[in-house]
Amino acid sequence: MSATCYLCDKVFDNLTTIKHDEHVIQNAIGGALVSGEILCKKCGGKLGENVDAPFAKALSPLTTLLQAPRDRGDHSKVDTDIVANTLDAKSLEEEKFILKNDFSVVPTRPLCLKSQPKKTITVLAATIKQAKQYARSAHIRSQLVNGYKLEVSDNAAAYAETLLVKASPNSIEVLRGILKIAIGYASHNGVTRESFAHLIEHDDLTDSEMVVRSSVFNYYPTNDIERLFETEKHTHEDWYPTHQLYLFSQGSHLYCYVELFGTIQKYVQLSRKYSGPPLVKKFVQKAEKWQFDERLFTAGSPKDLHLLAGQFDVQTSGLSWHEIQAKILQRARSRSYSLEPDKTVEKADDIARRLALFSFVKNGQEFEIVRSLFDKANTAKGQLGFRLLDDLSKDPMIAMRFVRQKSDDFRMGSVRDSYPEKARQVDSQDLDKYVAYKFYELLCAKGRESILQYQII
Repeated sequence: MSATCYLCDKVFDNLTTIKHDEHVIQNAIGGALVSGEILCKKCGGKLGENVDAPFAKALSPLTTLLQAPRDRGDHSKVDTDIVANTLDAKSLEEEKFILKNDFSVVPTRPLCLKSQPKKTITVLAATIKQAKQYARSAHIRSQLVNGYKLEVSDNAAAYAETLLVKASPNSIEVLRGILKIAIGYASHNGVTRESFAHLIEHDDLTDSEMVVRSSVFNYYPTNDIERLFETEKHTHEDWYPTHQLYLFSQGSHLYCYVELFGTIQKYVQLSRKYSGPPLVKKFVQKAEKWQFDERLFTAGSPKDLHLLAGQFDVQTSGLSWHEIQAKILQRARSRSYSLEPDKTVEKADDIARRLALFSFVKNGQEFEIVRSLFDKANTAKGQLGFRLLDDLSKDPMIAMRFVRQKSDDFRMGSVRDSYPEKARQVDSQDLDKYVAYKFYELLCAKGRESILQYQII
């Protein structure tokens, strides 16, 4: 079957319907998986404008905190409010600021801050040049009396006790972006357009909010293995935070689990009438930048270029040296961020297995490794209803079940025990608490929980 664009359904002919290298997880959030046969250039551009741009803006509260490995584009900035750390700075709480990726806090307009104890007039602006210009105004000069001295600054962070950032993980912009990820990953893995055609309208993703919200819904850990794993995940998950995709079928139902920055976790129901073969596909990548030595993948001769192009499956026909080299670097960089998906499952099983074995250790609380794991389990019990500790106290022998545990159904479940459908039944208040906890966990992982607060809306 000829490859087609999943949006317009036209066959790629490299004339009117040209193949387009598309980031399955958006480049704006550091997506490393690129597919060349899911969208044509025209449709990729349209979805980039209609879906990806609003999605990236909605996720700026997360990308501002992190160093996402983008191919292009500047790092994020996000609107923030300030809770002042002194009475002199109280007036700043009425102003609007921009939080940048380096954690500098920039006012949206020039401001004047007067400190009686220090005898200073401080002018805050987006740049030092702008602050100096504003400082020359008659309004500022009139205040430089009775020994007051002038200071200029382009960063209000020193005056903030807490930064308040609004986050909207359930906004329609985020949900449509996640829907695009799921459709792209399904198409990348050979799922035909007819399976998810009901989610596409007028050469765009559906703009029906009802359809989007019924198709994209919150993940929630509904079994003990996942409850324990999701508690303080940043302390044990390798390379946290990560982006994760699990595409799987359960009879006639086709789902995609989408996790972004280890924080936003959604199920996407792509089809209720899936008729393809049984399907389980996974992708995991590191979501933050790490060092990449592009010199190792830069060709010094035509022979080197040919070898590298073959290694990374880059087609060379009709392309210039520069274009071929750019594709090689893109794919080499993407590959360096990919992780082994089953390592996550193995880690989840290992944590539960160790907890079960430690339950047999006499005076186990004397050992730090035992004590810390039981503390995690008690946290999971209080926050997520983790039951294993109580079950072990009633019947220690059930520990043997966890010793042999292999969670092949992690995140997925089965036709008879579908984790997505279980998640649909979770109370909305519990879901909201869980989402807020995931955002707080990310702050803890980055050491910012004392200065930054997410307001989930």
